[in-house]
Amino acid sequence: MTLTRRGSAKQKHHARLQWLSHHQLQIIGVPGIHDDVTDANRGVLEALRNEMAELGLFGASPLATQRETIRRLVSELRGESVGVGW
Repeated sequence: MTLTRRGSAKQKHHARLQWLSHHQLQIIGVPGIHDDVTDANRGVLEALRNEMAELGLFGASPLATQRETIRRLVSELRGESVGVGW
């Protein structure tokens, strides 16, 4: 079954996606959902997570969830399937 975002989850997803789509240079080197996280790209992922967290795009979700969310968004921007519907 494909998950469907509703309500505030859908709004938060859209806000994050909008922000990332306007900051394309910052997703260069960030691993997508289908990519392995290596020592090299972990730093890029963490830097992006820190910046997005400072802007209040995550709230109180755990760090691992924030990283996973970024990886899914990056994959979505690349046009890859992430298994989550609207």
